[in-house]
Amino acid sequence: KRGERRRNPLAPYTTSTLQQAASRKLGYTARRTMALAQQLYEGIDVGQGGTIGLITYMRTDSTNISELAQEEARQFISQRYGPAFMPEEPPKYKTKARGAQEAHEAIRPTSVERTPESLKNELEPDLWKLYALIWNRFVASQMNPALFDQTDIDITAGRVDFRATGSITKFSGFLAV
Repeated sequence: KRGERRRNPLAPYTTSTLQQAASRKLGYTARRTMALAQQLYEGIDVGQGGTIGLITYMRTDSTNISELAQEEARQFISQRYGPAFMPEEPPKYKTKARGAQEAHEAIRPTSVERTPESLKNELEPDLWKLYALIWNRFVASQMNPALFDQTDIDITAGRVDFRATGSITKFSGFLAV
């Protein structure tokens, strides 16, 4: 069976999803993740005119993004990756947390122009890894889905059924980040 499959980008980080991703991908405890995020939020001297807060407030249960931040991300995506990677309408994500207050935005960089590459020499390694995780997830969340050509093969051998699945990337979409 052949078909096309879409893979949508994940929503920007909330406090709990950031802690989970940092644990899974970086091996950080929740306490360490939040201590590093606090430093990124309060500000770091990155040599561009003083101390700058690099991320928005990190204690949030919301996946909402301000229109200004979405517009900045759309311009960045269009310039760096091309218009094919940008959706016609900015994506809206629903918060899954029951009873979410949504008082703050999702965790995101204060400016997408401050790429992880541009801050590599300015940040300590652990801070840089967490910032790169946040930056990549935010930018990816504002991009088009990835498309795959998928092939499923069902094989019956006597009383046993086997399934093999393969896919080829047709359009990388958000995976380009």
